[in-house]
Amino acid sequence: MVKIAAIYQGELSDLDKIRISPLSRAYTFSDSIYEVIPYFSGKPLCFQKHMDRLFNCISLMSISVNLSLVVGEIKKLADSLKNKDGYVYFQISRGNDLVRSHFYYDDIEAERFGYAMPSKYQSSPMDAMLCEDIRWGKCNIKSTSLLGNVLVMNEAKDKGCGEVVMHRNGMLTEAGASNVFYLNRDGMVRTSALSENILPGITREILLEALSESSVEVQEGKCSIKDFDESPSIWLTSSTKGLLPLKSVLGTKYILDQSNNKFKDIQNLFESAMKLHLVASE
Repeated sequence: MVKIAAIYQGELSDLDKIRISPLSRAYTFSDSIYEVIPYFSGKPLCFQKHMDRLFNCISLMSISVNLSLVVGEIKKLADSLKNKDGYVYFQISRGNDLVRSHFYYDDIEAERFGYAMPSKYQSSPMDAMLCEDIRWGKCNIKSTSLLGNVLVMNEAKDKGCGEVVMHRNGMLTEAGASNVFYLNRDGMVRTSALSENILPGITREILLEALSESSVEVQEGKCSIKDFDESPSIWLTSSTKGLLPLKSVLGTKYILDQSNNKFKDIQNLFESAMKLHLVASE
């Protein structure tokens, strides 16, 4: 068995040796947040941006935790990814209860847990399923409360799809574990504007920054899923997927146009931007 480096309350160990209390509020209430930092040949992608998002979620959750400890523990885990591709998963819960209760003690100690997972970022275009967004109302917080995602993504898996594209009242929100972009019939890049229904993706931000320095027209805002029927290209962005085109979206007429030159240009812009961010992390 491959040993996976893990950490719990500052103590390094192997993942299969970590033991967490059943009264952890992460377990009983999903009262916890998480972050995933990708590493390429041991180099983190946009480390500070990931930390800023994590710290913002901590603030939105009103969790009291030593931020310097968090950064130090993530870097300890990253040491096991030296010269490797992979990611660090890091989770912070409000802490452990003495007795399960919706109310938490003001002096409760935050619980810190994480692991480093070697991984190859090899992916190919996939099919997705269109579905109603049934998640809770504050998806801008990277909460471990992912039951809505789990239910619809496994429904999609049963239909041969690798992701979902979600909407509320016909307006695009995001995918199950990614942000969503598409080209409309006029060749404009569209994506949902950030809101409480949208997680501010780091890879989303990288792509938007790259597009802003190009001639490609981009519009963030309310996006109707009716646009998908005439779109030549719909794609996902995430830390682990990078920029991943969708072959089809079940529930729409969309089919990926492999020959679309504008999408090819966007892919090239994204790859160049990723390389620059990785060089900046050295």
